[in-house]
Amino acid sequence: MTFRIVQVDNSRLSEFDQIPISFEVHSIYEVIDDKEQIILIERPLLTSYIKDYDQLNSNLSHSWSNMNTTNWGIFLALDETQNDKPIGGALVAMPECALWDLRVAPSCRRLGIGRALLKHAIQWSKQQGVTTCMSIETQNTNVSACRFYAAMGARLGDIDRNAYQDDEAVKDEIRINWYIDLNS
Repeated sequence: MTFRIVQVDNSRLSEFDQIPISFEVHSIYEVIDDKEQIILIERPLLTSYIKDYDQLNSNLSHSWSNMNTTNWGIFLALDETQNDKPIGGALVAMPECALWDLRVAPSCRRLGIGRALLKHAIQWSKQQGVTTCMSIETQNTNVSACRFYAAMGARLGDIDRNAYQDDEAVKDEIRINWYIDLNS
């Protein structure tokens, strides 16, 4: 597969939304915070399930149209062999320098697209003058994402056991925050 990454403006967010962001949850992280360190212990589930962030977000009043994405980094990975079909994307919210979303079509995962998107987002953030870090939010149900960010050099920063308490669908999940240093 041949792909390229392009920066686009917010008029192409509908293309971004067409890339699925669902995944199968086979295990979760039990999160232990002993004040000196955070320990993630993987626990297999008896029954796996599909988690679909787009489905969860469709129940919220949140949409791109009511957010100011003007200064955000919006990137699409385009499959050059399929007339530039979007197969992945990354959003960097500014000025916070938060990786808001990173997604790769299920049929295109494990081909280096997510790695290329994250590297592109990091480089773009540095070009914007960010000299501290990029923050990344995951959940204890997204073990694959946590492994991916750790492999990409992100450090486990902090957790929030109550981050989703007001959302019935995910109220038992734990937010895990990762940080990538940009000053190196």
